[in-house]
Amino acid sequence: MLGPSQRELLHHGGTEATWGNLGLWPVAPDADAADYASACRALALRVGQAAALGPRQTVLSLACGAGDELALWVAQFGVAQASGCEIDPAARALALQTAGPRCSVSATPPEGRFDAVLCVDAAYHFSPRTDWLSETFARLQPGGRLAFTDLVLDGPRSLWLRGAARLCGVPAGDLCDAPARAAQLQAAGFTDVQHERLDDEVLAGFVAFVRRQRLHIGRDAWGPGWRRVAITAALIPPCRAAGLGYALWSARKP
Repeated sequence: MLGPSQRELLHHGGTEATWGNLGLWPVAPDADAADYASACRALALRVGQAAALGPRQTVLSLACGAGDELALWVAQFGVAQASGCEIDPAARALALQTAGPRCSVSATPPEGRFDAVLCVDAAYHFSPRTDWLSETFARLQPGGRLAFTDLVLDGPRSLWLRGAARLCGVPAGDLCDAPARAAQLQAAGFTDVQHERLDDEVLAGFVAFVRRQRLHIGRDAWGPGWRRVAITAALIPPCRAAGLGYALWSARKP
């Protein structure tokens, strides 16, 4: 989870907001570079579209951070209730301060079943992933949809990649290729399993943004608040060379 100083530095010079994900960035050569808040919003919007969100639905967001996506899904898709689950106390406190109408945030998921369960840029921290998928399946109404973004590995788990994953808080044993992840979803009971690769839009886009942002924030880029961001951005290119990618997944409970 992002600390207050990291969040402030990522948003420095752009739209004031509390978003905190890798973002979905424009990749066209002539496209204007988005600010951090716009890219984060774009990623949350894409996850909402993958879940086919709509009016009268109840939605659960896992690891919702400061809860920005909850208000977005209410405003953009008209969902009836957007509930967020966030274990980090600081992020949860911030979400409780900014939660809008028809939004709620708690440390544990509320009781009941939902029309959609979403996770924007955090599922790669959950382990074992197979247990998480089964638990999520149980949280859905029949016909409900799951949508989440995740890392995908096109190759073996090298020792170097295992070390990089550990440094970023990603359980290396849960990294797998797309066919294996699809099989896990199907084994949990999901149907209509689909995925879309977003390697360039997310991973390369975030690296390019961090390079630009370092110039904007100046000497603060050498402080501890920026260190974790810089390390993550520095690790992404060699991880991609080792076969790491990024995908948006969606599936339906029959």
